[in-house]
Amino acid sequence: MGNSLIHASLLLVGVSALGAALPLLRPWSPRFLHFFVSIAAGVFLGAIFLHLLPELAQDTVGTAHDGHEAHAAVLPWAAALAGLLALFVVQKILIEQDETRDPHEVVWFATFLGLAAHSFTTGLGYASVLDDPALMTTFLGSMAVHKAGESFSLASVMRLAHLPLWRSIGFLALYCLAAPLGLWLGDALSASFAALGIAPLLTGLAVGTFLYVAVGDLLPEVFHGGGRLLGVTGLAIGLALAWVGLLGHQ
Repeated sequence: MGNSLIHASLLLVGVSALGAALPLLRPWSPRFLHFFVSIAAGVFLGAIFLHLLPELAQDTVGTAHDGHEAHAAVLPWAAALAGLLALFVVQKILIEQDETRDPHEVVWFATFLGLAAHSFTTGLGYASVLDDPALMTTFLGSMAVHKAGESFSLASVMRLAHLPLWRSIGFLALYCLAAPLGLWLGDALSASFAALGIAPLLTGLAVGTFLYVAVGDLLPEVFHGGGRLLGVTGLAIGLALAWVGLLGHQ
């Protein structure tokens, strides 16, 4: 699997970097920046309702045959609730009470944490398919669309928060490495990772954080910046990207 693992890692880093490049290329006008944010909102909403929630339901529904398993099946949904409430508390209580801080600060960092955790978990889960050339091709096509759209969204949110370019590049580099690190660790751990039961919890956490960022921050920001037709167009583009990624995943 060595060569396949190296090739897959390089491809994922490359497409993630390409997706992040456009928002960072130059200082964009507020109109274009809000258009980028509307695409990011569509990507997030599509990821939540077309990918993450069905995946979470598949992992948990039908597993509750006794009290212990029923309790375990609820934990990923509790993680989703915890992720949503944690961002709410941080933004509304800790950040917005400080009038000197930009409220967008929590948005980009929460986006980074949620996307990085989800990318890492996806890499862990899909490490095994690299043994099969056909499955590897399908996997890489699906992941490429996801990673490009997600890194574009993350870079757009960073620009919205006026994050310095060097900090944006540093955190985006960490995000680009998350999926390859998951692949390498998944290859090393093999089936033992599944026995830990961590993946559904991280998926649930991603659901909660993505939902809060999309509905609580990105959507209001899209239409706060004016250009409603442009905002709706960007939202549709983001949803279409999420749908294309879903088809590849299936």
